[in-house]
Amino acid sequence: MAGMTQLMTHPWNANGVTIGMANWNHRLFLPRSVASARRALHSLAACGVPGELVIVDDASRDGSVEWLAHAAATITDIALRVGFGQSQQGPAAVRNRILHLARYRYVCWLDADNELQGNNLFLFYRAIRETGAAVVYGNLIVREAGRITGLYSNVAYRSSIFQNNEVDLCSLWDAAQLRQCGGFQVEPVINSIEEDWELFLHLASDDRLIVFVPAVFGTYYIRPQSLSYGLKVSNTGVRRMHDHQRHRSLEGRTLGRVYHPDIGWLL
Repeated sequence: MAGMTQLMTHPWNANGVTIGMANWNHRLFLPRSVASARRALHSLAACGVPGELVIVDDASRDGSVEWLAHAAATITDIALRVGFGQSQQGPAAVRNRILHLARYRYVCWLDADNELQGNNLFLFYRAIRETGAAVVYGNLIVREAGRITGLYSNVAYRSSIFQNNEVDLCSLWDAAQLRQCGGFQVEPVINSIEEDWELFLHLASDDRLIVFVPAVFGTYYIRPQSLSYGLKVSNTGVRRMHDHQRHRSLEGRTLGRVYHPDIGWLL
């Protein structure tokens, strides 16, 4: 696993997108998410933007390794690289590994329970380049049991985020700024189902620009087997780091901004 010093020295091509997937025992959902990544990369290529898909498996035992090995050998229409961990490291460490491997400056995080709206990724690519944001995100359509049940990641970043996560990691990030902020937190108190939330809060605390783009980024499929399904997240560690006595969450103000490449700033 790459150390943080290595992460801080890896070069990037500023004009491209790496779609990064950290997988752990999601064999049944990989075909859908990978297919959406391929469509997104084809759409970017049609707009003159190079891209790649990087998947790192975190020592899965459900057949993911075999499926990914076959995909790496047979998928030839996109740039695809697959890595395999010998022991489970957790999502934060795996994503830091993907960050180290990424060839391009902008990283789109994709989980197996997400599906990208491929034709829209170029819109978000334009937004992050035009605004200089650390991260841009958009609406995620929520589907459960075969039907649409709502939207997620559909509001401008606001101070209430310091109490409850409202934005999914499935979004587009400036890897240079992500590196400057130290990447994903790997401490055990965070590295479970809170590492993405903690990183968003770190960006907000560091006064990085977080931008909501009012367009569909993709779909989030809720599954009863999900780590976060039906659970009240124990977020004491995150709050202790970023929201002492709710000094941030009770500010009652908007921290992020809203932008659309075809319109300009909306907030």
